[in-house]
Amino acid sequence: MNVKNGDFVLVDYVLKVKDTGEVFDVTIEEEAKAANVYNPEVIYEPRLIIVGEGWVIKGLEEALIDMQEGSEKTIEIPPEKAFGERDPSKIKIIPARELTKQGITPKPGMRVNINGALATIRSVGSGRVIVDFNHPLSGKVIISKIIVRKIITDTIEKIRELIHMRIRNVPKEKFIISRIDSILTIEMPEETFLMDDIKYIKRGIVRDIEKYFKEFTSVQFIETYNLKRKEQPKEESKEQTTK
Repeated sequence: MNVKNGDFVLVDYVLKVKDTGEVFDVTIEEEAKAANVYNPEVIYEPRLIIVGEGWVIKGLEEALIDMQEGSEKTIEIPPEKAFGERDPSKIKIIPARELTKQGITPKPGMRVNINGALATIRSVGSGRVIVDFNHPLSGKVIISKIIVRKIITDTIEKIRELIHMRIRNVPKEKFIISRIDSILTIEMPEETFLMDDIKYIKRGIVRDIEKYFKEFTSVQFIETYNLKRKEQPKEESKEQTTK
């Protein structure tokens, strides 16, 4: 079976800048350690990609087409299919006070949010700051190693991976997913009950199911609370032992 547009695919990859060899995105723990970019707070595992949805850079997504489960390739991705060419018009000069009013002390290399857009500070001086709204990797050629771990065909497994994409810190096997006709039921594990923003996460899951699975008309989330009662002390035996 070859990967085609619209497929749900679990993929491992390593992305690095060709010029410098800097690894900036990696899903494999051993590769992260080898490149000295390992972060203990990151969950290293294959990522779900729905081919054609633009979840990864265009060059990587295009390279997946016709790959087989278990296959691996290394490709070179030009800027126009990675993070775009550098655009000189996206380099601006702003007054330093615009940043200081936000409590930001501007320094070269710092990433800042300006009117909802991310920018990199290139230089600071004479009360002015040069900011660059280009992506930090724009204009760069990217080298990518890609491994297709699995092409998912089962509907329940696809939904499980979509849930896992939104809730990575809970094992995906703990979500009990079932269907009766057009009704989908998701039994949530206890670890999710008090999770921050869980209601928004559920809403996102519903949107995903609505978009990718036309056969369902409703989604039910179930939370089961196990009652923890203290054991009542056993009554002491009334029988008395006499000597």
